[in-house]
Amino acid sequence: MIKFSVARLDKEPIELAGSEPAEFLGLASGDVYSAASSVDYDLLVSRVSGGALVSGSCRVTIAGECGRCLAPVEREIAAENIELFIALPQTAEEIDISEDIRSEVLLELPMILLCKEDCRGLCPRCGADLNRCKCGCSGTPGGALAWGELDKLNL
Repeated sequence: MIKFSVARLDKEPIELAGSEPAEFLGLASGDVYSAASSVDYDLLVSRVSGGALVSGSCRVTIAGECGRCLAPVEREIAAENIELFIALPQTAEEIDISEDIRSEVLLELPMILLCKEDCRGLCPRCGADLNRCKCGCSGTPGGALAWGELDKLNL
């Protein structure tokens, strides 16, 4: 849990640095990708009018399959330039910002995890990995055959 003391914050800014276990992100084993490392954070909490300003960054390595060629992939994801305003309740002694930080990291997760930006994927006909070899299919992969049945519709 990532917490800070309100009493200490009244005296000075608070530096929060450390790591949380991979389970911190709450990614289930059946998800598209999982956390392959702990979530490392480096944050500064400063007192501002009416609350606290949390700024800093977080990093985590995620693992999964490439969305195009299905190769195993590990990528470091960074939530840089985190800037959060936290309202401070009158009676709180400690504030837990774990969920706010978790949300910032989850927003950085890619829609599709790729092994490389120019991944060519798999041939839609024979399934060959187009990054490693040229497809052995005759004709154009997919092409007219894939959409040919739609041409027969009378709309």
